[in-house]
Amino acid sequence: MPIYINKNGQQSGPYEDHVVIDQLKNGSLSPNDLGVKHGESSWQRLGDMFPGVGVAEPPPVASEARAASTAAPPKKGGCLKFGLIGTGLLFLLLGVSIAVGSRFIPSVSCTLAEDDAHRIDKLRSDLKKATEEGKFDRIGPLQLELNQRLSGAEVSQKNCNDDKFRNNLIGGAGGVLGAIGFLMALIGLFVKRK
Repeated sequence: MPIYINKNGQQSGPYEDHVVIDQLKNGSLSPNDLGVKHGESSWQRLGDMFPGVGVAEPPPVASEARAASTAAPPKKGGCLKFGLIGTGLLFLLLGVSIAVGSRFIPSVSCTLAEDDAHRIDKLRSDLKKATEEGKFDRIGPLQLELNQRLSGAEVSQKNCNDDKFRNNLIGGAGGVLGAIGFLMALIGLFVKRK
C-alpha cells in the first residue's frame, strides 16, 4: 500500500513499501521520520511502521575493530603530484610563448638602420658615378650627405643592436622558464602517492 513520507517538514510520496525500506536501510530516511499509509489519517514513525529496519548495526566484534584499525590509510600526495604537473605545464607553455614571441617584437631602430644602409649604398653609388663622370658640382653635396648618413647610421645600428640584445634576453628568459616548467612537470610525473 503506498506510503506518504514527512521528513523535516517536507511531505513526499507516495512510495511503495520496498522503496521506503530501502531508504531506511541506506540512511536516506530515519526511523524517526513520519509516514502515513494511503487512506489512513494518522502519521506514525517509520521505525514503528517497519520495526527493526534502519536500526544501527551493533558495534563490531573486537577482531573486526582490530582489522579496521590496521586498514591502509588513505593515499596522500595527489595534490602535490597534480600541482607540480599543472604548474610545470603552465610554466612550459608560458616560457615557450615568451621565447617565440620575443622574435616578433618590432624594432623601429632596426627599420631605421636598414633604411640608412640602403640610402648609404645609393649615395655611394651616386658619388662614384658623379666622380667618374666628372660632375664636381654634385660630388660635394653627395659627400656631405653621405657623411651625415654615416654618422646617423652608427646611432641607429647601435640602437638596433640594443633591441636585438633585449629580444634575445627576453627569449632566453622564456627558454629558462620553459625549462623550469618542463622539469617541474617531469618531477610531478615521478612523485609517488604515499
